[in-house]
Amino acid sequence: MDLPLPSSDGTYHEFGGAPIYEKRFKAVGPFRFPGLAAVVDESGAYHIDFSGSPLYEERYAQAGDFSYDCAVVKTADGEYFHINEEGKRIGHNNYLYAEEFFEGTAVIYRKNYGATHITTGGEMLYGDWYFDARRFVNGEALVRDEDGWLVIDMTGKEIHRADPPEDEYPISGMVRFIGTESPIPTILKMTEWDAAVVLVRHAEREPFIKGEPGSHKKLTIRGERAALTFGERIGGRRIKAYASPMFRCMRTAELILAGAKEPENVCANDFLGDPGAYVFDDELTRGFYVKNPTKTVALEYIRTGTLPGHYPIREGTDRLLGFLKSTAFQDGIAVCVTHDVFLCAFVSTLTEYDFTDDWTGFLDGCILFRKNEIWYLWWRGKETKL
Repeated sequence: MDLPLPSSDGTYHEFGGAPIYEKRFKAVGPFRFPGLAAVVDESGAYHIDFSGSPLYEERYAQAGDFSYDCAVVKTADGEYFHINEEGKRIGHNNYLYAEEFFEGTAVIYRKNYGATHITTGGEMLYGDWYFDARRFVNGEALVRDEDGWLVIDMTGKEIHRADPPEDEYPISGMVRFIGTESPIPTILKMTEWDAAVVLVRHAEREPFIKGEPGSHKKLTIRGERAALTFGERIGGRRIKAYASPMFRCMRTAELILAGAKEPENVCANDFLGDPGAYVFDDELTRGFYVKNPTKTVALEYIRTGTLPGHYPIREGTDRLLGFLKSTAFQDGIAVCVTHDVFLCAFVSTLTEYDFTDDWTGFLDGCILFRKNEIWYLWWRGKETKL
């Protein structure tokens, strides 16, 4: 498909030697699929369609060319994020720096975390952060850890060590986030209780990619190992497991039981997901989550207490709390595996915890303790009486 080209003076686009619209800009970039181009005028940087009309109302300090139906933009405050072909942002986070997508991934640098690669769905491609990162080329990318530069593949696996890159780069990383083991097994062993219920997000799964269904995502190899280890660490008491019927949650629960050497089978329960205790119209919510970033949707639900197809957040939390209490049994641990949206809605409603800059990770979770018939919620080192 032939696309209009920038004019020789770079102020408009033409096709067959003729302008395709009347307006003139300070600068224009090339048209990229799906027929959008970055431009700059007196109001700032943004994207236009073939008619020269703006794609959206926002204006930026910089607007990049579209690639994989995504474009990077820079705000007046110097922060970066990506937008889709409708002009809506991809994901929820702002970055210190971000590149355009190449081979379906983009390099991003995030404050207090470091550098990594994300997918067109706005998710981490693999589970690690580095001091620095470069784009993927032929399925391989340079990254820098404590020992220097190395080459990784798209699963994050190290291929070999490497010399530093010669190219100059707009940013040099100073931090690298390294996740720690879940404190939940330690808290369970250090705390006196009559019954305990652990509500956790599933283990690390394959990343979401724009346009692909997410319901059948499997756990990564690292996620399976982490779930087994989690089970080994909480072993010693009798354990029962419940999970959202989605495969990644069921598999997480199975591996936790296997790690704990517990012969019980996992009980699937739709209070934990598919659709979940918060949802009354599964068809409506599925479409809503497909069109909008999950974290953005969840934070809006937490902020307003309402969302299409959902019960009021307090009612949904009471429904989930009632189910969790029903799984408790004397001197034992009930492990309930769910999804990040429901975990965050549950915890924030009961504790007012702010998830804006501290989204729940894989195998992250809370604990409900029953002590002398009184219930407490443990989250991030604090207990809340319920």
